[in-house]
Amino acid sequence: MSVLLRVMKLLLALNVLLAVPFAQANTVQYTLTILGLVQHNYPDSIFYPTSINDNGIVAGYARVRVPYNPSRTDRGVLWQSSTHYTILGTISESSSEDSMANAINASGIAAGFSLENTGSSYVQHPVMFTPTGVVNLGVKNAFGGYATGINNASQVVGIFYFIRPVFTCEAFVYQNGVMAPLGYPVPTNGYSQAYAINNNGLIVGSARFSAGSLPHAASYANGAWTDLGTLGSGSNFTGTAYSVNDSGVIVGTWTNMYQGGMFIYQNGQITNFAEPTAYYGFSYPVVNNVGEITFRNFIYQNGGWQDLNALIEPGSGWTISYAAAINNEGVIAGTIFKLYQGVDVFRACLLTPVSSTQQPARPSP
Repeated sequence: MSVLLRVMKLLLALNVLLAVPFAQANTVQYTLTILGLVQHNYPDSIFYPTSINDNGIVAGYARVRVPYNPSRTDRGVLWQSSTHYTILGTISESSSEDSMANAINASGIAAGFSLENTGSSYVQHPVMFTPTGVVNLGVKNAFGGYATGINNASQVVGIFYFIRPVFTCEAFVYQNGVMAPLGYPVPTNGYSQAYAINNNGLIVGSARFSAGSLPHAASYANGAWTDLGTLGSGSNFTGTAYSVNDSGVIVGTWTNMYQGGMFIYQNGQITNFAEPTAYYGFSYPVVNNVGEITFRNFIYQNGGWQDLNALIEPGSGWTISYAAAINNEGVIAGTIFKLYQGVDVFRACLLTPVSSTQQPARPSP
């Protein structure tokens, strides 16, 4: 399991008690498209979306069966309406290796990670998934790493991790065939992470800005890290920026002692962003170029939060668990569930605004 997935599971337990502004219900309606299983004869091959580009191609991962490994393996997956699912490869195409696609750009190039079987262990490598195959971006002198974001210029950002002498992380950017670690604000007490990059090259994530402090939400540009600021009244503030749009609006999450929530950073100012408290699944906040924000099973637009479950046609039997990503057309990729014979059944889905021209060609079974 990747470090990213472990962090997501830890954050799943966070329950924030803040006031919630709600916009007028049903101001936008969405068409629900169920994407179905990746392999129809394998009930565990559930697709979990992580990103969607402006052409409606969805990146993510699923547990699938591959040749010479009849049990299972986790693989990066792409979905698009014309071809439906494409199972992505790994560095050496070993049947025992896992991979995952975390982000996708307008050209359909995805970024994520692939495990490499060295014979004695597995090493996690940041990779790009291109039409010609899997490109290993390398790990420099790190123990491993993974890619978290990619922009339309195919600049890739991500995280290296080190386990000796102590566990720490360092952000990186890969561009034009060159891997460049981004360093730390405090070289002697290093820690930095990169989670997203916009089309202007602005990188966001987290970094430690003083010795012994917790990491703060941060941005990186022109060779330097910027502390986005603090929230709350305690002395144990920590925050992470997860998404940035092309206008430089940044969203992320924060905690400080027993306080916490979501933030928005714009015009040089970090602000606590009141969020819904009643939710189903967990996801990171994502902002698109229109200024719409998805978080858990909600969307922020028209001045308030709306439960996505109230914006789809009733009677489907499905409940939206969380929105994983939203593109600049307003199309959302997420996960839904329903109770079937006493068990929660999960599927990937698309939520397409009824006025959008990006309606899928047809629903998948």
